Amino acid sequence: MQNDSIILPSGSHTNVLLRLSRDSLVELALAWLDNVPLCQPHRTRDGELEPELLVQYILDVRDLYLNYQRKGTTKRAIVERMVYVDWFLGFNMRQVADIEFQNIFDRPLSQKWTASKVQIISTNSDDGDRAPTFHAPVFMKYLQRSLKSLIGSHVHIIQHVSLPVVLLRIQVHEFGTKFVASIAKMPTARHTYFCAIPTSAQYIFHTPFLNPYQKILRECIETALSTPGNQVQLESTSLTARSLASLVQLRTTSRTATALGGWSVYANDEVDLSPLASAEAVVADKLAQLDKEEKNNEARVLKRMKKIDARFGVRRVNVDEDEHNRTDYQDGVDPETALDHIEFRLEEDYDDEGFGDSFTPKVRILFEGSHVFEGIRLLARKGLVDETKMPAWMTGELGVSFGVIANGQLVRGDDQRM
Repeated sequence: MQNDSIILPSGSHTNVLLRLSRDSLVELALAWLDNVPLCQPHRTRDGELEPELLVQYILDVRDLYLNYQRKGTTKRAIVERMVYVDWFLGFNMRQVADIEFQNIFDRPLSQKWTASKVQIISTNSDDGDRAPTFHAPVFMKYLQRSLKSLIGSHVHIIQHVSLPVVLLRIQVHEFGTKFVASIAKMPTARHTYFCAIPTSAQYIFHTPFLNPYQKILRECIETALSTPGNQVQLESTSLTARSLASLVQLRTTSRTATALGGWSVYANDEVDLSPLASAEAVVADKLAQLDKEEKNNEARVLKRMKKIDARFGVRRVNVDEDEHNRTDYQDGVDPETALDHIEFRLEEDYDDEGFGDSFTPKVRILFEGSHVFEGIRLLARKGLVDETKMPAWMTGELGVSFGVIANGQLVRGDDQRM
């Protein structure tokens, strides 16, 4: 079932619309007015309008929304116009997909995302580590074909406005006697899934696949990504984040994905000199700065802070910064690589000299927060964490949100969790 014109109950998406910005509401309305007849206002269906009158009516409504934007009309007034006047019968499935995509753009932390590794099974052993061939229209065609034989669905695909990923929304419906009822009510998180496919990476990002549709969706996506002679399998990983941008930074072909934590200065061109720069002048300037900083205790403290920040890949340091009044992420760890939780299990061998016995206790460490590594960095700056003994998995350098630590080394994590 792929019918964009099926209308959902009137007012079912009012709460979601109210979360969007005023500019986003106007952009949605203008886009729908350009998509005639699929998204044209319902008032034009009260009677048969001549083509000229229909065009004039659409233009008048467009001017109305443009005036809303210029005059700074409240969001609630714009939403009430959309819900109770222009589309009073309800929004169709295409419009609902547009609304939920816009919600992701406006509120990037509204969804929880996880990464799955794309593993290619081929007769050629060298193909297992390459990214699959992806063409959005072909992928959508095969995905719809796979879903059609198993479950009712509506699929919509667009290019992300700022990230190098293609966004996919899948709304599923039950077959049988429950089918009519399922398409006549507001879709829930249990029936709506989002996928983000990078333009060049061996991963796809998606919202959690909830039962009972987990196996169906996973197999259909694998089938749609597969090509003759190259079977695709999705392997679960332990990397999850509240921000899609975080996964793009950590698991795509960007420079930052392979240079995390303290290594990020190389990805950001903060260490290597430009071929056009004067090396002597740069070195002399750096030495002069170091000599000046070593003159007093304040300089030594500042140097320690810089070392801590370097471990976490902080790009800028403000020497006049007030630690108690700092704003979120100001001169801090890149918010685009934020993880809301990390979990590690310590399995260190312990020798009991008194009894001549040894065992391996298991200790679970869990950090949670809006930006875990930024929080650890601030603890180190306040002296609550010894920066000289911090392992790489506490600074974000390894780019994983789960792992097993044995004898001080990460022995299992991320892709190897499942």
